[in-house]
Amino acid sequence: MIASGVLLLTGCGFQTYSAKPIDPAQSLSRYQSVDPNSEAFRRFLAAQDYPVEQFPIDRWGVRELTLAALFYHPQLNVARAQWTAARSAEITAAQRPLPGVSGGVENHSQTDGGVSPWTYSLGIDLPIETAGKRQARIDRALSLSEAARIDIAQNAWLVRNRLVASWIEYNASLLQTELLQQELELRKQIVSMLDMRFEAGMISSVERSNARLQLQRVEQALEAERNRAPELRATLAGNAGLPPDMLARLPLQTLDIESIYRQEHHRKLQRQSSDDIQQAAMLNRLDLRAALSRYAAAEAKLRLEIARQYPDVVLSPGYSYDQGDRVWSLGIGALMTLLNKNRGLIAEARALRDVEAAQFEALQAKAISDVAQTKARYYAALDELEKARQIRTSQLERTARIERQFDAGFADRLEITTTRLENLLAAQNLLNIEYKAQRAANALEEAIQQPLEDPLSMPANLDQAAIRQP
Repeated sequence: MIASGVLLLTGCGFQTYSAKPIDPAQSLSRYQSVDPNSEAFRRFLAAQDYPVEQFPIDRWGVRELTLAALFYHPQLNVARAQWTAARSAEITAAQRPLPGVSGGVENHSQTDGGVSPWTYSLGIDLPIETAGKRQARIDRALSLSEAARIDIAQNAWLVRNRLVASWIEYNASLLQTELLQQELELRKQIVSMLDMRFEAGMISSVERSNARLQLQRVEQALEAERNRAPELRATLAGNAGLPPDMLARLPLQTLDIESIYRQEHHRKLQRQSSDDIQQAAMLNRLDLRAALSRYAAAEAKLRLEIARQYPDVVLSPGYSYDQGDRVWSLGIGALMTLLNKNRGLIAEARALRDVEAAQFEALQAKAISDVAQTKARYYAALDELEKARQIRTSQLERTARIERQFDAGFADRLEITTTRLENLLAAQNLLNIEYKAQRAANALEEAIQQPLEDPLSMPANLDQAAIRQP
C-alpha cells in the first residue's frame, strides 16, 4: 500500500526544484555579446513597422537607438520580470482552498464474541469560501498585474527620455567641437595680425594680450569638449542598452551645422488650450494609469477584508469502521470571526485605499504642473531661438557687407577676420539655444508622454513593444 501511495504521488506531475545560480562572468559575456544586427532584433523591428529592407541599419538615429533600448535595455528586463511575478500572483489568487484528508487505524486489546479488534476511519475536510473572497483576491491580483504591465511602458518612457537627452548632448558636443575649432583658427589669425601690428607700433600690448587670452580660452574649451566625447558616447551607449564597443561600430546619424540652422520645431500645441493639453497628458501618462490600477487593487483589498468578516465553512464528511460497525458522520466547522469582525484588517485596508487615492491626486497635480512648466519652457526656448536666428541673419548680412568692402579695398584683413569671428560667435549662440530648445522639447514629451517632434521616435503600440521579451 505504501508503495502504491508513493507511485501515485510521483505520477501527479510535481515540479522539481532546479537551481539557477547567477554567474557574473556569464552575465557580463551575455551583455557584451549584444548584437543589434541579429535576426531577433530584425524581427522586433518588423513588428514595430520599421522598414526591414533597410536592415542592417546604415544610419542610427534616435528612432533606431530607441528601438534598440526597448529591446535590450536591462531596466526594462527588470520591469518585465516584475510583471511576470505579478501575473504569477494571479494564479495564486484564483486557487480555491484545498480539501483535507485524514484517516486513522485503531486496534483494540479486548474483543468479545469474535468481533474484529480493528477500527478504521476516513475523513475529508471540504472548505467553502463565502462572501466573494476568491473574486476579491482575483480582482486585486489582476489590478496589481495591470499596474506592473503599465510600469513596463512607463520605464520605456524613462529609458527613452534619458536616451534622447544623451543623444542631444552627444551631438551638441560634436558640433560645438567643430565650431570651437573654427573659432580657434580665426583667433590664431587675429593674434598673428595683432602681433605684426604690435611690432610695428600700431597697437598697445593690452590689445594684443586680450587677444592672446581669448585664444587660450578657446584652446582650453576645445580641449575640454574633446575630452567629453568618450564619456558622452559611453552614456549614449548605456542609455541605448548597448555595450560601448558595439555603439562605436554602429554608423551613427551625423548632423551638420546647416541642418541645425534649418531645424523646425513643433508649434501645434500653441493652437491648443491648456485644458486640452492637460487632458491629453492625463490620458497618455502611464504613471497615472498605473496609479489607477493600484487604487483598484486597494479597493479589491478592502472588499476582501470586509468579506473576511464572514466565516468560511468547512464540511467534514467521514466514515469509520468500528469493530464491525459502519459509522457515517458529517461535521461543520467555522472560525469565530464574528467576535472581532476583522476590524483591524478592514481599517488597514481602508487606510491603504485612502493612501492610494491621495497618491493619485498628488501625482495628477504634479503631472498638470509638469505639463505647464515644460510647455512654458519649450516655447520660451523657441522664442529665444527665433531671436538668435534673427541676430545671426543680421550678422551674416554685416559679414557680406564687410566682405564687399574688403574686395573693394575699403576694409583690411583684420576687420574682415574679426567680422567672420563675430559671425561664428553668433552661430555658436544659435547652436546652444537650438539644443536648449531640443532639451525643452524632450522634457515636454516626457511630461505628456507623447512624441512631439518625431512621431516615429516611439512605437505607436508602446504597450506591446515594451513587454516583448528579447
